Amino acid sequence: MINIYDVSTLQEIKTAIGHLNARDKALLAAELFAMTEPDEKELERSLERGLADVEAGRVRPIEEVKSMIPRWTSKS
Repeated sequence: MINIYDVSTLQEIKTAIGHLNARDKALLAAELFAMTEPDEKELERSLERGLADVEAGRVRPIEEVKSMIPRWTSKS
């Protein structure tokens, strides 16, 4: 078990993250992502690209996307 008060440098944090299981790493990534403030212009551009993809028919059923996620996360 790692004492959080003993983790203060970036390398120590990376080492501690390396000890997490896949689920906890994913939760940490989501938590860190949620902490960042989105750039409004970039968010608007992303939404416009997403809408254009939908309008052009470039969408996939959620079941297909769910089956693709493990391949995406296993590369990291």
